[in-house]
Amino acid sequence: MLATAGFLAELSGHRIGGGFAHVDKLAHFGIFAVLTALLWKGFKLAPLPAFMLLGIYGGAVELAQHYFTRRSGDWWDWLADIAGVVSFYLARALWHYIRPRSQR
Repeated sequence: MLATAGFLAELSGHRIGGGFAHVDKLAHFGIFAVLTALLWKGFKLAPLPAFMLLGIYGGAVELAQHYFTRRSGDWWDWLADIAGVVSFYLARALWHYIRPRSQR
């Protein structure tokens, strides 16, 4: 809910990061990686359902920004959202692969 409020907030012309190019994409990436981690931790959600659920959520946020706020929806933001989801599961798989067998 907090993420949704932040995504739909009216920012009065302020830019995240003081106008640093593409820092908003990093924010989208990070937020969605954290949301994915929370879904996995809370529900052990598999990659495909998480990808679908958070992909639809990210797309809905961008459409809501376009149609219901003075902000514009940006499909590059949506791709950054998807990249955050995918990156969490890739990092998790890599961690599981490189972790010593005695810790499993």
